Amino acid sequence: MAAIGIAGVLIWCCCWIRAWRHYHLYQRIPKLIPGNENRPEAAECLPSLTVIIPACNEADAIESAAKSLLAQDYPNFELIFVNDRSDDGTGEIIERLAAENENLQTIHITTLPTGWLGKVHALHVATLQARGEWLLFTDADVCFEPHALQEIMAYALTEGTDHLAGLPKLRPASLALEVAIAAFFATAMLFVSPKRVANPEDPLAVGAGALNLVRRSAFEKTPGFQWLKMETIDDIGLGLMMKRSDAQTRVALAEDQLSLGWYAGLREMARGLEKNSPGLTGYSLWRAAGLLSLFPLALLCLGGLLTLDLTTAITLLGVAVCCPWIVGFSMSGGTSFSPVSFLLAPLGFVLLWFIFARAVSLLWWRGGVNWRGTRYGLAQLRQGQRIDF
Repeated sequence: MAAIGIAGVLIWCCCWIRAWRHYHLYQRIPKLIPGNENRPEAAECLPSLTVIIPACNEADAIESAAKSLLAQDYPNFELIFVNDRSDDGTGEIIERLAAENENLQTIHITTLPTGWLGKVHALHVATLQARGEWLLFTDADVCFEPHALQEIMAYALTEGTDHLAGLPKLRPASLALEVAIAAFFATAMLFVSPKRVANPEDPLAVGAGALNLVRRSAFEKTPGFQWLKMETIDDIGLGLMMKRSDAQTRVALAEDQLSLGWYAGLREMARGLEKNSPGLTGYSLWRAAGLLSLFPLALLCLGGLLTLDLTTAITLLGVAVCCPWIVGFSMSGGTSFSPVSFLLAPLGFVLLWFIFARAVSLLWWRGGVNWRGTRYGLAQLRQGQRIDF
């Protein structure tokens, strides 16, 4: 038990150090130099762009997000908002905005075809109408900073990429939510190295709902959204589809370009992750049980410290507590997370464990996923999954 306790502390610290190393490999999309953003010669070099935003019951957030895009100074771009079966005021809001802005188009979907997830179908329909040489897929609650589209496109062209996933600045609504999201962020940093994403020989692919930018000519070499029509983790699925089609892919920090308030609280976060978190298990009960067992195993490791002498146990426990705080403090300077959220990292992982356990339990209790008024059975989800974890 003593050996288990010591090994647990070492593994815990190594994971945080690995997350720190990966985080510092990420490039940050640079901001334009003030005064140079409106140069005619620079604007002429930018290709045409279509921004596609699917929305289902986003009346509370969509207008501010839309206005942040309509205020962009990108020289040649169009916006396509897709109202995916909303029953709030989403449709009315985007129609009013479209009447005031000629470069904004609206699509209203009233019926979801069998065998499609709503968001993926909305993206598919909008892509068929898009005219841009580049396509930017984003969510209806994402706000763009001034000049963001120019900065994002300039970075993609400079890097010579066909697909760019951008990680936004997150604005948690409460400390508890920030702690949970910081734990989620640290987990992502642990597993996702931008060097691996950029390596065409490496199967690791990444996507981001806030910013998935693709070169249309490269996208047209893929099977298209029909291939992803039942993939619940569609953002990463898009990155995987691009990479498998030999596209050049990149992931970068876009915190200076876009932001969103990811969920209004823990309850909404739990509800939001009902759809895609069970996909991490491949919809396998055994995989789900294995992932859920990690938390009891961590407690077992912590219990192993009790078999050591008091001084050694306190020292190791102090190391385990200080490591995420030191690493988190280093990362927090470049993120929207406070050092406190990383100091409370163990609580964050406990919250994520309960959210995941709830999602998996509901999946097996219901025999599938209920999402946006449609039920998707387990067999249907397994058949449509494209990402193999």
